[in-house]
Amino acid sequence: MTKIVFKNMLLAVGCLIANMAFCACSSSSDTDDDLDLGGNDIEEGIQNGQETAASQIDLDSMVQYCQRDTFKIYGKLYRPKNITGRIPAVILSHSSSLTHAAMKSYAINIAKKGIATYCFDFCGGSSASQSSGSTDSMTVFTEVEDLRAVVENIRSLDFVNPDSLFLLGSSQGGLVTALLSEEIAEKVCGQNLFYPAFNIPDMVKQFGGTTGGSGTTGSWGDWGDFGDWGDFGDLGDWSDLIGSWGDAGGMTGMTGMTSMSEKYIESIKDFDVWSHIGTYKKPVTIVHGSSDIIVNPSYSEKAVEKYGSNAKLYLIEGANHGFNADNLGSMGAIMGATTDYDSKVMPYVYKALNR
Repeated sequence: MTKIVFKNMLLAVGCLIANMAFCACSSSSDTDDDLDLGGNDIEEGIQNGQETAASQIDLDSMVQYCQRDTFKIYGKLYRPKNITGRIPAVILSHSSSLTHAAMKSYAINIAKKGIATYCFDFCGGSSASQSSGSTDSMTVFTEVEDLRAVVENIRSLDFVNPDSLFLLGSSQGGLVTALLSEEIAEKVCGQNLFYPAFNIPDMVKQFGGTTGGSGTTGSWGDWGDFGDWGDFGDLGDWSDLIGSWGDAGGMTGMTGMTSMSEKYIESIKDFDVWSHIGTYKKPVTIVHGSSDIIVNPSYSEKAVEKYGSNAKLYLIEGANHGFNADNLGSMGAIMGATTDYDSKVMPYVYKALNR
């Protein structure tokens, strides 16, 4: 087999993975169906010193906007009914190219524990975002500012205990959560991170450094020999980055994605994640799939080392990059990874919220 033929075969494999990742990012429902995520053996939400059975808690849900400068941030707020006084709150941050809908089932089930929850759309976080802003302007750091604004808004609600606020983020939303928590540690009681994308700068540095046209950066053809990539598990966060590359409809056959925002690349390519996390000394719970081909679990292992004894890593055996259909989307079906792991994931979250 010639080198050219071999390279073309690898190119096709890489494009197939990118297509699967794009599908994963474009499938999340926005229904109000309540899901039973298990966790019945975990202590229920506590209000005014009394346990409240989750099965007895009804919820109010409402659209809640937050403001960041001139940007309006759309979100859904879930509040337990018939509970008086100030209660804990959890803010949930979605992966890149998804929306608040990807986190809704988590928000509903946490709220059933007697905790207020808020899931929202990052500004420019996807073409389906109901918040202000465009995908061309979105970066990891604009998302940090979005989350900062959300934290201030939710802490100010008259039924929220501002001293009992938790953050939960998945993938790029997990990276954003970790970065902001370092800056406002006094306002965050604990972090819960699902397969956090601490590898985004590594991937951008490796694959996003060539200009592909006006306002765009990178192309499959520019990235050289796919054979140099090694283990696909080390490729980086496809679902997060492909969502940032713009309209996947611009693909030409198997030649690759049209673009990745130059602003996104320039802002993150030289960023050292490890020098910006690890000083947060309150509880950190990281949950990661053992079979994640998007973010290698070794990144979470390294993060736990940085955080020290206050951090715990839980590996979900067999899980990929996303624990349910709203986060895996079509990628799960293509790869045979359709199992819903939330019944294994959520007890760790409930335990973290009751520390």
